[in-house]
Amino acid sequence: MKIAIFTDTYKPQMNGVVAYLSNCVESLSKKHEVVLFAPGDKELKIEKKDNLKIYWIPSSPFPFYEGYKIASMDYKRISEILKKEKPDVIHAHAPVILGVQGMIAAKRQNIPTVVTHHTHFPDYVPYLLDGKLPKAFDKFSKKSVEKLIKQVYKNADIVTAPTQELVDELSAYGLDNVMLLPNGVKLKRFVKNQKAVDALKKKLGIEDDKKVVVYLGRVSFEKKLDVLLKAFRKIENSNRMLLIAGSGPCLDEIKQLAEELEIKNIRFSGFLEDDEIPAAYGCGEIFASASDTETFGLTFVEAMNMELPVVGVAMFGAKELIKPDKNGLLVEPGDSDKFADAMERLLKNKKLRTKLGKTGHEMAKKYSLQNSIKKTLEIYKKVTEST
Repeated sequence: MKIAIFTDTYKPQMNGVVAYLSNCVESLSKKHEVVLFAPGDKELKIEKKDNLKIYWIPSSPFPFYEGYKIASMDYKRISEILKKEKPDVIHAHAPVILGVQGMIAAKRQNIPTVVTHHTHFPDYVPYLLDGKLPKAFDKFSKKSVEKLIKQVYKNADIVTAPTQELVDELSAYGLDNVMLLPNGVKLKRFVKNQKAVDALKKKLGIEDDKKVVVYLGRVSFEKKLDVLLKAFRKIENSNRMLLIAGSGPCLDEIKQLAEELEIKNIRFSGFLEDDEIPAAYGCGEIFASASDTETFGLTFVEAMNMELPVVGVAMFGAKELIKPDKNGLLVEPGDSDKFADAMERLLKNKKLRTKLGKTGHEMAKKYSLQNSIKKTLEIYKKVTEST
C-alpha cells in the first residue's frame, strides 16, 4: 500500500502529535510506501530513504507561536505531486493549511481520505496568539472553528479521534463518519534505567532523598503550568521537588512565575535529548499535568508505563486515560487547591503510589504503538475497499 500523510506540524518541532506521527511514519514505512508532506523551510526539499519520501513544503514561521510553521498556499504544487505519487490513501493529521490542501486534492483525484482530529481547535484558538486573544472573542472563535471543522472533515471518508469523548463531540457537529483511533506509544522505550536517572539528577541538582513531581512536555500557555506551580507551592516542603522537563515558548514566563511564588524546590530541565526523556520520568514519584487541552495525552501513557501514578484534569484525553484510584487521580480544570490535594495524597502514601503505578503500567499496554498501527491499517483497508 502507498500512503500519503499530511501534517501541519513536524520535526524539528516537538509535541505530542509529532512524537506520535514520527513513530507512525517509521512503523508504517517498514512494510508500506509512505509519502509525507510536512512544513519545511523557504524552498521545496525532497528527502528519500528506503520506503519513506518526505516533501518538505515551503513554509514560514508562525509569528505568534514559537516553533510552529505555516505552509505556503500552493495547491497546484500539492495536486501535481499527488498525481505523480498516486497514493492509495491519504491521511491528514490535524489539518490546517497544508492538510486541507491535501484533502482537497485527494477529493478531486478520487483518492480515499482519512483525517485525524488531534487538536481541540475550539479551545486551542485563544492560545495561537500567544495567550493574548481577548476573552470577548473566545465564544465567537470557538463557534467559528466548530463550523470550519465540520466543513473540512465532511470531505473525508473517515474521521478518527483518539478518545471517545472527542468522537462524540465530532458526531454532535453533524459528522456521521467518525471512528475511535487511540494514539500509540513505543512502550519499550519507557523503562527505568537507573544509571540514566542518576546522571540526569546529578545534571539538574536533584538530591536522591527528594520526592519529585514530574511534568514533562511543551512549556506553553495551553499546558496550564501556572495551575501546577500554584498547586505545588501549597504543598512544597524541603523533601519535595517539582521538575519541569521540556522547553517551549513560555519557559521564561513560567520561570518568572516560580520566582514570584517563591518556589525554591523546582528544577527546569530545558530541552531534553531523546535518551533523557525516560530518565526524566524516572526521577519522579508522580507525574502531574494541569493541561485541559489534551486530546489524548501521550505523556500520561509514557508515565503510566514507567509505573508513575498520574494526576490530571477531567477533560478530554486525561479524563479517558486516568481512572481515579486505579492509575491516578483527576481534578476539575483550573482548581489549584484540588490539584494540590491530589498531589499531597499521593506523595504522602507510598503504598497507594505503588498500587496505582502497577495498575497504570498494565493499563498502558492498551495504548501501544502496535495496537494503534494495526487499527490504522484496518481503517485504510476499509476506505480503499469501499471507494
